Amino acid sequence: EDTYRVLTSVDSAVMVIDAAKGIEAQTKKLFQVCRMRGIPIFTFMNKLDRQAKDPLELMEELEEVLGMPSVAVTWPIGSGMQFEGVYD
Repeated sequence: EDTYRVLTSVDSAVMVIDAAKGIEAQTKKLFQVCRMRGIPIFTFMNKLDRQAKDPLELMEELEEVLGMPSVAVTWPIGSGMQFEGVYD
């Protein structure tokens, strides 16, 4: 409930997606609140240094599940144990 209250007074939000799990139920609910309030969202994929979904698959999931067009600002170099950083 605290998260929902905070969303009444923010100008933007950062949505953090676990690269292994993808979009979770709570993320969907909070995204809908942001959408209803017109809050801009910057999405961040974390845990790319672990076994994770393919980055393109995650972007497709964002578009299909949340109906949110996505554009990569950075791109991972490798994944899982071969993760070395990101391209800017």
